[in-house]
Amino acid sequence: MSNLAELYKSQERYSEAEPLYTQALEMIKRLFDSDHPDVAYSLNNLAELYKSQGRYSEAEPLYTQALAMCDRILGVNHPTTATIRKNLTILQRQSTPSAIWKRRLGHFLQILKAILILPFSLLWRLAKKLIRN
Repeated sequence: MSNLAELYKSQERYSEAEPLYTQALEMIKRLFDSDHPDVAYSLNNLAELYKSQGRYSEAEPLYTQALAMCDRILGVNHPTTATIRKNLTILQRQSTPSAIWKRRLGHFLQILKAILILPFSLLWRLAKKLIRN
């Protein structure tokens, strides 16, 4: 189930991936104790989905919960713990006001570029048609 969710996420089919990640998390919670590496890994996966959608406020508690769980179970130096810590750090950097401002500025510049280029491309097409006739 998680593999299919990962495939959907990679294809940016987020609305199809989310229920699969959620179902996988619930199933793993039923199979194992609440403190289990697989539960932490599933929390991390769901947080990654939220982060990729820009849903930072929903992703952060999942990362925090997964990191605390891995710290208790696996220890602070375990590779899985380090990966989740890195993911949380990246999320926190992306959710700072300056990072948000840079993303918005980038989107604005893309829109502005499209607005400026569109009339010229239309004029170019018109000129080519006139030359052909």
